[in-house]
Amino acid sequence: MILITGSSGFIGTNLVKHLIHKKINFYGVDIKKNNYINFKNFSRLDLSKQEKIKKLFKKIKPQIVIHLAAVSGVNMCNQNNNLAYKNNVQATFNVLMASKEFKCKKVLIASSFAAEKFYTNPSFYAYTKKTCEDMSKMFKNNYNLKVSVLRFSNVYGAYSLHKSSAIHQMMRCLKKNKLFKIHGTGKQLRDFIYVEDLLKKINKIYKKNLKKNFYNINTNKLNSINEIVKILNSFSNKTLKTKHVKAPVGYDVSFFKKAKVRRNANLILNLKKTFNWYNSKKL
Repeated sequence: MILITGSSGFIGTNLVKHLIHKKINFYGVDIKKNNYINFKNFSRLDLSKQEKIKKLFKKIKPQIVIHLAAVSGVNMCNQNNNLAYKNNVQATFNVLMASKEFKCKKVLIASSFAAEKFYTNPSFYAYTKKTCEDMSKMFKNNYNLKVSVLRFSNVYGAYSLHKSSAIHQMMRCLKKNKLFKIHGTGKQLRDFIYVEDLLKKINKIYKKNLKKNFYNINTNKLNSINEIVKILNSFSNKTLKTKHVKAPVGYDVSFFKKAKVRRNANLILNLKKTFNWYNSKKL
């Protein structure tokens, strides 16, 4: 049995769809029902409630835990400190405690490359992710829990209408003919990974012995925000309206600044798939 937290979220929904297709036994938990997929093996659960988590673990006896639930995004966490701490730090602690108590064989904790940059570019989001990474390492070393952290780069793809990350915002702004605000110059480089490619890597990792503390899930290929705008404009009969604005606190405009640009050959194809999915939906 695989337990997926955050099963109604963007990555969670894609993972659920994959597991259903592969006929793999799983159980999903989230604070709300999934808007895209109906499945029975699900409970609405606030992960900040430790006793409720213990009851769930006792009931379903998960062997593998994939912890995706979190409040994401620099702005969202900066503006909602209590909510971010409760759903990121407290929830992760509770999941780790229950996993230890019920002797789960493998635990994967979703994180972000923002955690790696916390000391040079602190944000509340990065703080919560860094704290969760440190907790995971402690549970691994002190309690012999088979736990590893998955550091995601910038994920994009279908089932993401609610997401506030750059590519998803661009898609919605294009469709609604609204203004997209570019933080800084837009020349900052990012590693963008398609959600289906991310799932392939997760599937390989959870079958391993989890000897590493961290697994980076990215493409090692970089593109600027401005370049993504140009690619999306090439798909559309509209031109994305843009405005350059001052970056919010904690947003790193220098991330990957010195790295060599390696264009992702699949990026255009996967952006087109995502673009077509957005165009098929009512916003």
